[in-house]
Order: sequence, then C-alpha cells, then structure tokens
Amino acid sequence: ERLARGMFPNGVLVEGRGNEAQEFTKKLIREKTPIIFQAVCATDKYLAATDILVWNESANAYDIYEIKMSSAFEIKLEEMSDSDDDEEEEKPKRVNKKKELQYEYDLAFQVNVFEMCGVKINNKYLIRLNKEYKKVGDLDFSENKLFVKEDKTEKVNNLLEQAKFEMAQASEFISQNTKPVGSCPCYYRGRSSHCTTFKYINPHVPDYSVHDLNRIGNSKALLKELVDAGILTVDKVPEDWIPKVKKLSKKEIEKGKKERKPRKLNQIQVYKSKEPIIVLDAIKTELNSLTFPLYFLDYETYPTAIPMFNGYHPYQHIVFQYSLHILRDKDSQQLEHYELLILDGDPADRIVESLKSHMGSTGSIISWYKKFENSRNKELAKLVPLHHEFLHDVISRTYDLMDIVDQQLYVHHGFKGSSSIKKVQPILAPDFSYKHLGVQNGMEAIEAYRQIATGELTGELVEEKKKEMIEYCKNDTKVMYVLWDFFTKLVK
Repeated sequence: ERLARGMFPNGVLVEGRGNEAQEFTKKLIREKTPIIFQAVCATDKYLAATDILVWNESANAYDIYEIKMSSAFEIKLEEMSDSDDDEEEEKPKRVNKKKELQYEYDLAFQVNVFEMCGVKINNKYLIRLNKEYKKVGDLDFSENKLFVKEDKTEKVNNLLEQAKFEMAQASEFISQNTKPVGSCPCYYRGRSSHCTTFKYINPHVPDYSVHDLNRIGNSKALLKELVDAGILTVDKVPEDWIPKVKKLSKKEIEKGKKERKPRKLNQIQVYKSKEPIIVLDAIKTELNSLTFPLYFLDYETYPTAIPMFNGYHPYQHIVFQYSLHILRDKDSQQLEHYELLILDGDPADRIVESLKSHMGSTGSIISWYKKFENSRNKELAKLVPLHHEFLHDVISRTYDLMDIVDQQLYVHHGFKGSSSIKKVQPILAPDFSYKHLGVQNGMEAIEAYRQIATGELTGELVEEKKKEMIEYCKNDTKVMYVLWDFFTKLVK
C-alpha cells in the first residue's frame, strides 16, 4: 500500500482510527484536498478507512481507490506468455470470481459508509500488482507498470443496496448477547476452506472427518449429503455413496486423458481396515524407471510481492537456498551432501552455478511435488540464460517421488487422504523428525530470509539463523532419501 501511493504524489496521510482521524478527514474533505490517504469516516454502527481518495473536479466528488495485495489476472490469455521457449508454459491463472466479489463488496461497504457521512463518491477503483511487470532498474509507478488500476464503478454501484442491507444484518448479528445456534456455512465445505472458528462453532465435528475426504471440495453435493445425514466420520461413509470411477476407453487413453483414481473409496477402505493398499508391481516399475546417480533436490524460496531484483515479476520466487543429497549407485552406503544459502543480492547465478558443479549430465533428480522445483527451474532459466540448457535438462530428468502416493500405489489410513510429505513422513519414517530444528517448515524459512534481508536480524543472530535454515533444508532432502529407501526395501 505504501508503494502504491507512489502513483499519487503529494497525498496527505490520515493517521489513526479515532476521533482525531475522523475530524482531520472532515477538514481535508471540506478543503477538497486533492489526494487523501487512509481517510476515515464513521457512523454510530460502521467505520471505514479507505486507502486513497482522489478529488474529481468534473464530478465534484471523490474517486475511491482500494489497494489489494493480490495480482491482476484479467489479462487476455494470449498476452499471458512472454516466453520464446518451446516447452509448455504453466497455465495462466483464471479470475477468482469469489475473491473478486469480496473485493467489490469491500468497496461497496466503504462507499456506503462515506456517503452516509455526506461524502460523495464517484468512480470506484481497485489497484493491484501487475503480474506481467518485470523489474528493470527502479520500480516504475506509472499506470499499468508495477500496479494496475481497474475500474469497478459499475459493479460496485450494482452492489450498493445489497451491501447496505447486509451491513444492517451484520450489525444486528454481532450485537446479539448469545452465540447463534446452528452450523456455519463452512459445514458444507472441505477442510481447506474452513474458517478459523470452525472447531469452536462445530465442536461435534471430529478433527478427522468427512471434510477431509480427498478432494471433497470438488464434490460439494456428496459432502452435503453426508453431513445432512449425520455421517461425520470416515468409517461411517457407505461405500456405495461414493461415485464409481469410470474406466477410460481406448480412444480416451489415446487422446491422453488420464484415468481417475478411486481416491475417496481407497481412503475410506484403508481407514476402516487399518491395512494399507500397496500396489507392489507398480511401485517397482516406478523405482526401476530411475537411473543412478540419484540426486535428491530441494529449494527454499522467497515469493516477495514487490520484486527485489532486476528480471523478477511480482510474487516470483527468489531461490535463495538449495540442498542436494547424492546417492552414486545402488550399492552405495554413503550419501553425499551439498548445499548453498545466499542472503545477499540476487542469488540466481550463484545458485545455478553451484548446483551445476555438483550434478552430472546423467541420473535421476528426485523431488517431492516436482511441479514446484520445475517451475523454479523454468524461472531460473530465464534469469540465467547461459544455463538454460542445463536447467531444462534438470526439468526433464526430475522424478516426483510423491507420485507413488498420489497415484494411489501406496495408500495408508494415516495419510488422511493427503499426499503431502508432512503427512506421509510421520507414517512411513516415524523416527525422522523436524521437531528439534530451529526452523521447522517452509514458512519459517521464508520468514528467516525476510528478517535477514531487511536487516531485522543482525550479527550473531544472523549466523544462528543461517545454521537453522541450512539444517532445515538438509532435512528436506534427507527425508526424500529415507522415503525412497522405504519404498525400495518394500519392493525387495
């Protein structure tokens, strides 16, 4: 938000939310101050602080601008790719209609409050990051560069009355003396879409419930049918309620259509029996497709909203660390380990050159959820074009160890329908742990990078944090080796 204000030089900032801020806002509006940041208006029920007000002389009213941290995707699909590569690009993200509506309601609320306070609002805009912007030199605050301005006037105007009605409802709702009875709307949503109060509002729902069925968010009718029937635990789900997976015809297979897996049914069956589903021949085929040496690779990255270095886009990941475990041959009893952590300047060149020095031109590269590492390799290939061939060779040689779980070749009730390494590792490698580490997950690694990059941590604290970051990333590749070893011993 602070940077987006660069689009509107010489604005006046209103600080705070109390009476002083409201009185200062009134004064600025009376004086028709051209640009106001964080103007505050309040009624007896509602308070709104808007990001930017800009005086519109021709309309004799203010235009309102709301800044959001998301990036704008309302771009023609043919304009989404600026790559000269022949390789298939990642599919562009579509507009999230639900989130767009939330943004429009947000603006409608603010407009209603300001107009209740006698402030006339004309045009309504969103300001968001431009995903297509590439940093070259200083950040460019001119329109449609770092930030994109989107006119939401018509859509917000169409929402004003409905928003006003819902504002009154909300005010009445939160003014009640007792907690409302009944379930919240999340009751009919998958676990990943639950609000933070779900457990409080729905204490009767167990921690592992039908809301955790694999991809249940895509089967809303089934979830509603289950919970309405009072079926909350996985073991109580009638198997004939689960839609059967249709076998693909030869023609569909030839067209490249992938056969769906009976994920929900498998999850229910292993939970009831407590016996895993193991497709040994298929696991053996997967493992036999690998060639030595094996390289277990993991990146740590920082997806900063505002690009820090030249060549980066908003939210593009900065690859600042890697860990690499190498098993030279199938009879080897010793793992080699290499690592690099860079906390100063753009790390792209140094990361790639170091990685290249330790990786030969043959052998399988193993990741867990390879889409992440390969996406980073595609980005690095553009940032470091001298190593384009090496990075795309890495992509072509990368095998996703997660496939054994994701393709339902090994299904365990303890996975709870997930193929995340954080769910698989405690079951298949219970002696392996992250609990002793100072940095225990990817989000903590991101935060550690941010603290060091911004100077929040200094001196001995930096050195201590660096050791923790190195140990965490090393664990991530070691656990992949441990899981590979588990599956290898299993088929033997």
